[in-house]
Amino acid sequence: MTPPPLPEEDHHCESCGLRYGDLTPSAALRLIRSYPTQYRHRLQHLPADVLRRRPAAGVWSPLEYACHVRDVYAVYDTRIRRTLTEHEPVLEPMHNDERAERDAYDRQPLPAVLSALERNADRFAALASEVSERQWSRSAVRLPGERRTVLWMVRQATHEGLHHLHDIGVGATDRAVLFDVDGVLVDSYPAYRRIWSRWATHRNLDPDLVWSHTHGRRPIDTITVVAPQLDADAEYRLVRDMMAQEGDAFPVYPDAAAVLSLMKGQPWGVVTSGRTPTVLQRLRAGRLPDPPVLVDSSQVRRGKPDPEGYLRAAQLLDVAASDCLVIEDAPTGVEAARTAGMTVIAVRTTHPDDELAGAHHRVDTFSDTIPLIADWLNSTHP
Repeated sequence: MTPPPLPEEDHHCESCGLRYGDLTPSAALRLIRSYPTQYRHRLQHLPADVLRRRPAAGVWSPLEYACHVRDVYAVYDTRIRRTLTEHEPVLEPMHNDERAERDAYDRQPLPAVLSALERNADRFAALASEVSERQWSRSAVRLPGERRTVLWMVRQATHEGLHHLHDIGVGATDRAVLFDVDGVLVDSYPAYRRIWSRWATHRNLDPDLVWSHTHGRRPIDTITVVAPQLDADAEYRLVRDMMAQEGDAFPVYPDAAAVLSLMKGQPWGVVTSGRTPTVLQRLRAGRLPDPPVLVDSSQVRRGKPDPEGYLRAAQLLDVAASDCLVIEDAPTGVEAARTAGMTVIAVRTTHPDDELAGAHHRVDTFSDTIPLIADWLNSTHP
């Protein structure tokens, strides 16, 4: 029986939302390393009949999905090793359904499956982390005309783990993740520095002093603090005009799509000092999904470091503040989230470590949040 065709190199999965072209190797490996814990959380407490029962004809049981993902990492480990050492090797199809029946996926002991999944995922990630820049483009062939690169193999293996987590069903849905936008989802630092420096020079103010009051604050609050003698509303319009002149100089961070792929089926939102039309424009330009909840500067009386924005987002999501995880980059945002009673991960994209000391966790890059977010969503401990 001829197996179905492989996804293309630039595949976009409409079901789980993953875009291969948006998935960097570093984000892919962090996702893969997070999967064993996520599968363990989702499967270990299922009743035996639910764990092993197929919910519908042609749909695998949760245990069978876990067995399949375990085998994906073993198979793709071998595929990559061959592709790195042979010239365009011909790869054997996995024959998923035949393998599931032959190896009796539905009768395998769950602890052994989970342990093997962890070993295989760790081994695969370790191998992929050693691939050099020039090796990512090496390719192999499966069916005639199906030539795929090493980079595609890593992305495909990442997709398999994520997609089947969604097939099994979401984990804990009583916890939410809230994201700041600038410095977290959107790399706006260079453009905003130019805008505020230009405005400060225009008004004979110290650009460095003005800049120091911008992080995590609403623009109108910054203007009120650094230039109380000016008409804040008029100056805000001027700043917005300067911002419009920057055009598309506000790219999303490379790993933003991978982080948000964890959010499918989970409550999440953004809390920003910006304005909704601008925020949505930038997220959509980066092919990121619209947030289910978006609290912007117009929806609060007091901006960060006041907790009002984060508390409003939790209320809109109908989630307790203590069950919210916040991803921030600015000290004012960290303070706002902590005051709201939320757990905070700070990303060192715009501020040094010592200025983010109030956060519960501090990481270097956005993709470093992946295992922390996965653990938060799937754990039941406080």
